Amino acid sequence: MRKWVLNALIAVKLHGEYSNLYLRKHLKTCNPKDRNLATRIFYGTIQNWSYCESCWRTYAKGKVNDKIAVLLTMSTYQLLFLDKVPAYAIINDAVNLAGGIQPRSKGFVNAILHKVKPLEDEKDPIAFQTSCPSWIVKMWTKQYGKEKAKTIAQSSCQILPVTIRYNPLRIDEETLWQNENIKKPDIYIGHDIASDPLYTSGKISVQDRGSFAIAQFMDVQASDVVLDCCSAPGTKAMAMAEMMKDEGRIDCIDIHAHRVQLIQQDAKRLDLSCIHAQVGDATKLDGLGLYTKILCDVPCSGYGVLARKPDIKLHMQPSDMDTLIPLQAQILDCASSHVTKGGILVYSTCTLNKKENEKQVENFLRSHSEFTLLSQKTIFPDSVHDGFFMAKMQKLENLV
Repeated sequence: MRKWVLNALIAVKLHGEYSNLYLRKHLKTCNPKDRNLATRIFYGTIQNWSYCESCWRTYAKGKVNDKIAVLLTMSTYQLLFLDKVPAYAIINDAVNLAGGIQPRSKGFVNAILHKVKPLEDEKDPIAFQTSCPSWIVKMWTKQYGKEKAKTIAQSSCQILPVTIRYNPLRIDEETLWQNENIKKPDIYIGHDIASDPLYTSGKISVQDRGSFAIAQFMDVQASDVVLDCCSAPGTKAMAMAEMMKDEGRIDCIDIHAHRVQLIQQDAKRLDLSCIHAQVGDATKLDGLGLYTKILCDVPCSGYGVLARKPDIKLHMQPSDMDTLIPLQAQILDCASSHVTKGGILVYSTCTLNKKENEKQVENFLRSHSEFTLLSQKTIFPDSVHDGFFMAKMQKLENLV
């Protein structure tokens, strides 16, 4: 099992693969009885990478082989965070794995792991303990206050449960809760949801509670004609389609053809005929008409979903926002011209950064007097769900 986790971490850290996509593709190759622990070690190591690496590098001198460094970080995470796993078992497995990478490193790995212990950093304890860059903790502190910044940072190290959305067109809550793999109200506790008959038959889907809240925020009706910009993989669109009882129409746009296929595949699994997915550029929306409701779930820095997408922590830079903020504004501006009078425009992100959220909405309203803000809210991450932002605007009906 640990060899599987090591290969997974090497793929993410050294080869730049996305953690969630890697798991989706490769978790089935891990022994079913080991999948929960493997997932815990995989995500936990990435979430706490900077901290764990600092703990073992304190005792290392000189350059360390890249794969051995990944092995040491993974093993340090287990030693410091997994109370129920014996230290000798962790170290013994690590030494054996080192032998397959670089045999002469076996003694080095054994010595380092016997010395590893928790560390503290008095100068910046929150950033250090949560493996979040100091600059982002400072940004959160400035925007949301010290206590909220601490909560956000700590939430980024949570192993979140798999939450599901049930399809009311195919199953009711009472029947759903009778299934042994479902814990009320929406937690999946089985080993492999992708092969679960509930999932394959379109009765349930995987969706974070915060993401589902955005679909609810749209307040769609069966008669609505909806546009979902930047839709792939289509999770929110599917939720809206179920709320609309598969009536009305939802056009789903994404710039990448292979991601449009993901939307089409999920619509087929759920047997939803009101979903119409096509390749398109959300900054242009050529050939599209007017819609009663439009969702702009724009590309963002992802600072609200660090728990589920922890590899963002490995690469995040303050400059990430430089290209994203103009792109978000362009998408919002383009979509606004396709909202019918009296229609609704929802802007949403999965980030916690007021420059991409409240400030973006403020700038849009300043230059689009035909829209008025109805409501906006931020969902902060916790032990169950990720963080999101959403704002609902309406196009005035009495326009000349």
